[in-house]
Amino acid sequence: MNILLGITGGIAAYRAAELARTLTKRGHVVRCCLTDAGSRFITPLTLASLTGQPCFGANPDYHEWRPNPVIEHIDLARWADVAAVVPATADIIGKTANGLAPDLLSTLLLATTAKVLWAPAMNTAMWAHPAVRANVATLKGFGHTIVEPVEGLLACGEEGAGKLADILDIADAVEALAGPAHPSLQGRRILVTAGPTREDLDPVRTLTNRSSGEMGVELARAFRNLGARVDLVLGGELPAPWGVATRRVRSADQMLAACRELWPEMDGLVAAAAVADQRPETFSPEKVKKAEGPETLTLVRTPDVLATLAAEKRPGQWLLGFAAESEAHVPNATAKLRKKGLDAILVNDIGGGRAFGHQANTLLPVTAAGPGEPLGPLPKDALAQAVANWWGDRLG
Repeated sequence: MNILLGITGGIAAYRAAELARTLTKRGHVVRCCLTDAGSRFITPLTLASLTGQPCFGANPDYHEWRPNPVIEHIDLARWADVAAVVPATADIIGKTANGLAPDLLSTLLLATTAKVLWAPAMNTAMWAHPAVRANVATLKGFGHTIVEPVEGLLACGEEGAGKLADILDIADAVEALAGPAHPSLQGRRILVTAGPTREDLDPVRTLTNRSSGEMGVELARAFRNLGARVDLVLGGELPAPWGVATRRVRSADQMLAACRELWPEMDGLVAAAAVADQRPETFSPEKVKKAEGPETLTLVRTPDVLATLAAEKRPGQWLLGFAAESEAHVPNATAKLRKKGLDAILVNDIGGGRAFGHQANTLLPVTAAGPGEPLGPLPKDALAQAVANWWGDRLG
């Protein structure tokens, strides 16, 4: 993907370097365009070094003469798949909303037909000013995407809304904006479950499992990037991905309740959560003290989230499940596929501690026709993208 990163004159300009590096590491081609004010906070050499691409705008090292002269603002405007302005000051927002073009960045923002993303950063009072709010509304009316600033400590020492959004959220938003959408997934509503559930014994102790939830979160991102409208029901501590409506849950009962509320409006389910199979029969409201002699913990089964949703599915809905197996992978997965009425199941070999954490992983798709070609080994973000594309192709 070709990404044009516009950087303006705010203290958050230094964080644009991190964004440029993040997007470059994800495999995108990033070219930066600095305003004169932006160049007082960060240098063209820094940005060119991080991206391996020339920096445009306020760059005395990038000469006016070219061996093959181009009309620069038109050339850059047509080159970009996405134009992202980070940080976006009140000044550049106002210029673009009102069609003003006094410098290279504002000119190419008027000339581009690429998708445009803004990540504002400014003082709380400025962000709340009626003129800024009106200009932001105008940009939204143009079809532009706004990654809203967050609340926090600002450079001026005040607390409030106006702090630049998290860099990973902005990078996610750029990737989600660019697509391309999968024709079988675009506009579809998909429910994704992810993360472990936790069953409390007392206010301190809990029963859980080794799942981090990373694969499920990456699946939510992958389906979002292909144009689906994703709702995520998430256990564990991982941050929710940008642009995905997320409900936080702790226990299996909470996960089931959230899923049952959402399920009737969904087209399909990607059930990647690692739901604890048992919970303590009783919960102690006070911390249980250590006692001498043998101790017995009585467990009872938690609700089967996937089986319950499968029993309640309406015609046209589909279910994609996951099986973490340490032995007899295909027979066990096939039995789960039939028992729960799934459309497909992806088998995860967890023998020897595989599949947990950040390590590369392999998933084996199994359908009623039998096992298919393995997906992976791949890092979990790339594996999630492979799963989403594989499933979109099957739906098509």
